[in-house]
Amino acid sequence: MNKLKIGLVGAMQVNFPGDKNAQLSRSVKELTGLSLELGFDLYYYTELIITKQDAEKAKKAIEAENVQFLLIQSTSFSDGDVVITLARTNAFIGLWSIPEPNFGGQVPLNSFCGINMFSSIISNYLKEYAIKYKWFFGFADNRLFVERFKITVKALTAIQNMKSSKVALIGGIAPGFNDLYFDERLGQKRLGLDIQRNHEFSELSDMAKSYKLSDLDLSLKLVTCGYKSYAEASKENIEINARFYKAYTEFAQKYNYDALAISCWPKMQDEFNSVSCSILGKLNQNGIPAACEGDLPGAVSMLILKYISEQTTTLMDLIAFDEKDESVLLWHCGPTAECFANEDGVCMKYHVQNTEDGKGNPQGMINDLVFKPVIATVMRITGEWDKIFLADGRFLNNKKESYQGSRGWLGDLKLNREKINAVDFINTILVQGFQHHYPTVFGNITKELMEVAAWLDLKPVQAVGYEDYLQGPTL
Repeated sequence: MNKLKIGLVGAMQVNFPGDKNAQLSRSVKELTGLSLELGFDLYYYTELIITKQDAEKAKKAIEAENVQFLLIQSTSFSDGDVVITLARTNAFIGLWSIPEPNFGGQVPLNSFCGINMFSSIISNYLKEYAIKYKWFFGFADNRLFVERFKITVKALTAIQNMKSSKVALIGGIAPGFNDLYFDERLGQKRLGLDIQRNHEFSELSDMAKSYKLSDLDLSLKLVTCGYKSYAEASKENIEINARFYKAYTEFAQKYNYDALAISCWPKMQDEFNSVSCSILGKLNQNGIPAACEGDLPGAVSMLILKYISEQTTTLMDLIAFDEKDESVLLWHCGPTAECFANEDGVCMKYHVQNTEDGKGNPQGMINDLVFKPVIATVMRITGEWDKIFLADGRFLNNKKESYQGSRGWLGDLKLNREKINAVDFINTILVQGFQHHYPTVFGNITKELMEVAAWLDLKPVQAVGYEDYLQGPTL
């Protein structure tokens, strides 16, 4: 990932007696340490900012340095013209106050009052600019500052990386899955990423068929590693997986795609009597977020989850709920990476297509696994790329029955970080008309995602408590 570039400026007045230079020097030293720990680049504007002219000079330097997040420290109380100028840079804005060095006598810095005034100026005097800002308090080695700052670094790093990301739809949306339709123009406008939707499945199938068997040595090893068992798989199945894994990987490298949405059926079945499930699982395992059924907004959501968590992601259906233990069953045919599997591991098994004679037609391979009993986050960009569905919970550690494929019962449900029962959870989804795909990652990154939503003006999907009467979607 590209590093976030953070800038620091110190705003002050000469008539406050505190040692402003010492306070600012301490902040620079501590932020430098955090830059190494959290993985961001730091630009420190060394000149002190006292007047509007100072701020204008600093603004030019900040924009020339391509600073993406500007910390305006009220090293002491300062002229309001300073923030009027600096808040209108191209960067996201942070307002930072530091503790007074002592109490009693004359106020040394009046720093907190400074960001109080700065925030009010942005919110009122500059309201037509709709400038977003986040406040910080404390020294940069203080828990209150550090925990709040870490969330911002992760959220803005993800946002900045999205702006330079490319994603592709291959083969169109799965037939009949019209709820996955999207307008790429709106996604590009809000998230800044490059969306391509015109690649045909034939482009990938031609690549896959073109390889000599000797070209597949590495791919054959990759598509069979990590499994507890793949005894069911025929040599032909494994070769198809290796060919398409190599094709998708080289395709992504050729066009610099960061995530893929793959129309996995019916073209794969029709042409190869196979499925893409275990291929997608391996792509996800090895760093390329890959969504099935042509779900490009799902792939974008998976990419955001990856950027924040730096973990492997997957895409699930929600197919059942249980009021007894307040859980929901996340399941999909089998496109999930092996790193999700509990101690039983992952088995490569046949996907069996129903036939009229009842015997079934084995078609390619799926990843059969049950999720580890860990905390997980579920997030999807929805609406017209202007809403976010955000849930979290913990996969249950039991032998509760579920269906063959990739799956887990998710309990301890929360929506927007608030507890919710299973019936209210599914009522919210159905009343709001939410898409039937659920990007999922291990770990709780809901704070970071709430911050992403705030910076990008994504409205959280709100809970709709279950009632027996007809309910309409909320705004």
